[in-house]
Amino acid sequence: MSASLKDIARTAQVSEATASLALNGRKGVNEKTRQKVLDTAKELGYVSNGTARSLARRKSGLIGVMVPNISNLFYSNLVRHIERSLRDMGYKMILVTTESNINYEKEMIRHFVSFRVEGAIIYPSIKENEKPEYINLLMQNGIPMVFIGNYYPGIDAPHVMSDLYKGVREAVDYLYITGSRHFYYLGGCKSIVSNQLKLDAIRDYLTERGLEFPDDHYLLLEHTRYENAFIRMDALLSSGKEVDAVIAADAFSALAVYNVFQKHGIKVPDKASIISFDNLLYPDVCVTRLSCIEQDLGSIVNCTMQNLQAMIQDGSKGVSHLSPTKLVLRDTTKQYLAAEKGYAG
Repeated sequence: MSASLKDIARTAQVSEATASLALNGRKGVNEKTRQKVLDTAKELGYVSNGTARSLARRKSGLIGVMVPNISNLFYSNLVRHIERSLRDMGYKMILVTTESNINYEKEMIRHFVSFRVEGAIIYPSIKENEKPEYINLLMQNGIPMVFIGNYYPGIDAPHVMSDLYKGVREAVDYLYITGSRHFYYLGGCKSIVSNQLKLDAIRDYLTERGLEFPDDHYLLLEHTRYENAFIRMDALLSSGKEVDAVIAADAFSALAVYNVFQKHGIKVPDKASIISFDNLLYPDVCVTRLSCIEQDLGSIVNCTMQNLQAMIQDGSKGVSHLSPTKLVLRDTTKQYLAAEKGYAG
């Protein structure tokens, strides 16, 4: 439900009569108080009764979609799948790329409300943002929302994503049984849920086998780009650290790791193995064919759409879902157990 006049008055610390005058542009309210009331109404996502009745009679046919960026192959492919599904369902997409900017994300949530979107699909990516209250503006205005690929743990909404914990454990298990003992992970902010699941998977598996995964074995990238990954890995190997297994957040970071190993005379996969996230680059265009953890984007998007459609049509709460991943083994991992374990190549 939208915030009420009473909510506006209480938050702005004025009477309901004063709030009503200010919201309707009537005389009898000084400019400072009027602006305070208007700012409060905007903050709370207030929709006047007349506007609410008008909106209830119409459907916009719009779905708001929010992702961190579209320069990353994973996000661009995710958006492609989403847009195709929305088109098949008769909806149009409003796409927002936040670049993980909390103020912009907050502003665009307000715009989703003002654009009268019928639903929202959000990929959370902002660190230290466990309970962003501004997302509740969607629910307050009767707009159903599904998290995709990740989630903010403090918000009561369904999420659809890969089973990252299980997928990474499977990858670490393969690397371990093929001889790796010095593991590193290369990726983004560890405080967001998706990366925390990956970290937990690596640490839990190694702990069970009497090995440590120290904090400095998580190589934090401010941006998951080739050049950032190259610099971090080059500095690590130049320091003399022993590395024989790297899991990278994306294909370009994995290629950077491969090139750093080549620079330092470390043969892949004889002396070190690399597993990338996602199977989005055609393997034969790479210098070496990357082993990877493949996420089923089609399944993730289909489940998200089913959730959203049910929430829009029936008012249901939606159901969270984890989609299985697949370990694909190619040139950057040892192969002698691949057939035995039944892995794809």
